[in-house]
Amino acid sequence: MVALVENGLLHDVLDVVTALKNGHFTTHMPDNLPGVGGEISSALNELLNMLQGFRHEHHRLMEEIGVTGRLGGQMEVASASGAWKEMLDDVNRLGVNMTCQLRDGGNIARALLGGDLSARMTCRMIQGEFREFRERFNQLADQLEQGARQPVSV
Repeated sequence: MVALVENGLLHDVLDVVTALKNGHFTTHMPDNLPGVGGEISSALNELLNMLQGFRHEHHRLMEEIGVTGRLGGQMEVASASGAWKEMLDDVNRLGVNMTCQLRDGGNIARALLGGDLSARMTCRMIQGEFREFRERFNQLADQLEQGARQPVSV
């Protein structure tokens, strides 16, 4: 342990972990350290690179959806595993669900405006308020369709 302190490894680890804690992924450990110090250095640098990729993909996806309004994007971080992969999959599942709901609503609105009064929202992967929205939207379509079948009195 004394050798680790003397060669500054623990100070380097502290610098990297502090930067990581503060959300900075660019501070890295020195390369090519011998022994256990090298393994620690390599593991921390791999973690930092993966987190930088995660951050980049998260930002890219939020930009696509939230700024440009383009649906259907997915995060891709090849080195993510374990809990990191689970979080990545959760974000992607959220994107798929939101895309299904929004596209479904847009397609139905387009169909109704085009005169197809039989169109209904069908996205099944939704719950909660989005399910309520789907049901209300479909009720509106039902009322429009029923109103179109009834003769107009003059």
